[in-house]
Amino acid sequence: MKRIGKRIRTAILLLMIPLLGGCWDRTEVNDLALIMAASLDAGKNGTIELSVQVFTPNQTSGGGSGINSSDSGSDTFIVQSASGTDFADASSRLQELLPRKVFWGHGEVFVFGEQLAKKGIIDQMDFLFRHPQPRERAYVFISKGKAKDILSMNTRIERDSAETLREMATLSVGTGVSLRDLNDMLTGRAKAAMVPLIEKKEGPGGNVFPYISGAAVLKGGKMTAQFSDMLKRETQLIRGELKVFNVTFPVKENKGREDGLMSVRVVKCRTKLIPRIDRNRWSVTVRVEGEGGVLQNASRANVMKPAELPRLEAQLNQEIGQRIESAFRLIQREAKADVFGVADAFWRKYPKQWTKEQKRWNEIFSEIDIHAEANVKILWPGFSGKSFK
Repeated sequence: MKRIGKRIRTAILLLMIPLLGGCWDRTEVNDLALIMAASLDAGKNGTIELSVQVFTPNQTSGGGSGINSSDSGSDTFIVQSASGTDFADASSRLQELLPRKVFWGHGEVFVFGEQLAKKGIIDQMDFLFRHPQPRERAYVFISKGKAKDILSMNTRIERDSAETLREMATLSVGTGVSLRDLNDMLTGRAKAAMVPLIEKKEGPGGNVFPYISGAAVLKGGKMTAQFSDMLKRETQLIRGELKVFNVTFPVKENKGREDGLMSVRVVKCRTKLIPRIDRNRWSVTVRVEGEGGVLQNASRANVMKPAELPRLEAQLNQEIGQRIESAFRLIQREAKADVFGVADAFWRKYPKQWTKEQKRWNEIFSEIDIHAEANVKILWPGFSGKSFK
């Protein structure tokens, strides 16, 4: 009986062998073209020019291959381009130019050129969301000029321009917008978004590197306006995305004369949008709260005196409020796009009114009244009381 049971177990194991999965369809890393960044530019005759930054570590320098390359330490990247009728067509043509299988799973950055952004990027983004490999956490940028030029830069500090842009986007002072964030904003109630705007800058020794110079406003997927770096930060603050920021403001004496400047670092920042509809008049209040510490005091105010702090806090909060209202009105007037998420705030508080008036939102937004209320407490005066004045 033991011998028969052993034979049965052996037969079962033999029958299971064909059902076991193997590695017949594996792809070695050496056979993959790892895409670290990609750019899209408007090509000739309505085509799309796709450029990719391919990471090829530990490649020995040799003869030219007709592909742009740049060394950064022991690593090497190449930039290859292909054109097509859309993103998908250009991607398939790109595969024909590369000896390795294109892999999008490591993509950190996607850059859209200025001309293409003006025409619209929604149709091209459709490829990124349907394809299973691109990361939803990859960051999106719009470049001044051609986006391809950004990928070709040889940065000194980071491995390549893709890593440089990713690190800048993740900093607390950056405006990192991921593919998922952009999709949520463009398909949301306001159908508007603000994306970091990048351009080239030349440093000492002819070193050229990318940097975030401002922000581009997208409305319906098309770029409608560009704004400075300062306005970008205020927009982040209104959206509740800026948790740490610095404010420099003029300190005024009791008689109203300016007494110098003071810089305060605000941390633990919290922003709340409070919508209101009163007799068909729509308005929103932006309430900001946080804690601050004095970074630099170039005035005669002694921040060590408790009696001085209320006066300084009032002037600090007034400066924050003025910046918020100014940024809101500028975008409201020039871009006419709700990049602040105000539509969502009204939808949550007034669902019936919003449902009734949502088709008129662009018209309503252009006439909304804005009020800012800042309540930042200075808790850390630093190690010095009086300034050196």
